Amino acid sequence: MFFKMNRLSLIDEINKCNRIVDIKSVLSYATHIFVECDNDCVSFTSLNSHMTIKTKIFSGECDLKFKESGSFLIRGKYILEILRRMDDEIVTITKSDDNIISLYGNKSEFFLNILDASEFPLLAFKDKGQIINVNSSSLKETIAQTIISVDETNQKLILTGLNLSIKNNSMFVTGTDGFRVSRKEIYIEEDIKDIEINIPYKTILELQKLLDRGICKISLLDNTCCFTINNTLLQTNILEGQYPNVVAVFPEDFSTKIIVDNKKIFKLISRADIPKDDAYDITVVNIQIYKEKIIIKSNIQQIASFEEEFSDFSLDGIEEQNIYLNSKFLLDSLKSFETKTIEIRIIDEKKPIVICSSEQINLKQIILPMSSN
Repeated sequence: MFFKMNRLSLIDEINKCNRIVDIKSVLSYATHIFVECDNDCVSFTSLNSHMTIKTKIFSGECDLKFKESGSFLIRGKYILEILRRMDDEIVTITKSDDNIISLYGNKSEFFLNILDASEFPLLAFKDKGQIINVNSSSLKETIAQTIISVDETNQKLILTGLNLSIKNNSMFVTGTDGFRVSRKEIYIEEDIKDIEINIPYKTILELQKLLDRGICKISLLDNTCCFTINNTLLQTNILEGQYPNVVAVFPEDFSTKIIVDNKKIFKLISRADIPKDDAYDITVVNIQIYKEKIIIKSNIQQIASFEEEFSDFSLDGIEEQNIYLNSKFLLDSLKSFETKTIEIRIIDEKKPIVICSSEQINLKQIILPMSSN
């Protein structure tokens, strides 16, 4: 086996695979990366109990050149450490026997122990079936705006991932933990039959790192979902179960609507979010709304209390409201909007509030109020 390629590109490809490796696995192949040089490309593959990833570099890309085919299993951590310490633009990898590879540039040479490639299972990437093409940049932005409401530790398995549902020419991406909902709509050019799938949280995190420019192809087949981004495939099992009907919890009629500068209200709520000793402690902010002012209050016993008046807003509807909200949920929701202004829509102190913006009508955030006790 013999191939050479750009060192920084090699680091990028190996790092994609190494991120999902389960170093605690008792299966030796699951702690390693499978490297294969064959025909006109070099591929890198790894897996864990949730997902599988395979990325390819073709001849001519990233200065890739090769003479002999072959394969091996290697620990990603070790080869990455060596590659990062080298300063050569191009590195060469050769396999002279079954247990060792040589990695070298112009000045230095390293010898690394490897495992027999035959230990790695034969994997089938299901990149056929029902196909959906989505703009990668839009999907990456949407994930960042909706994953905030996903709780990986939720006792309801179906809520530990993002829901993707397709109707007509729209994909709706939804996250909820039972106390808040994040929902974003992405336009899709093709006419696709109605689909609904639930993607695990950890898969979504990895997908977010892979998305860049161009098109992300989503393939659905046999209870698996395969994402293709350029020359990288990320395949995952789909979470089974019925996702809650979140559309039903989105109110249509509101008593009060506040329009406010997003940055100003974010800074105000950030001041009210009192630092705590325990990361799991919750800061509850009390928002008292009047005709010409909003009073924000918070209190953490034995630490601090906060109160500030705010008047730079416009109000439509009932002039007096008094609600209590989880400060983190509110800050996460505000941060998901990149708009100048946002709208806070309220029914009363017990009904869900909706955060949205006329500048970005395809994104909505819902937060359930908390008890005043």
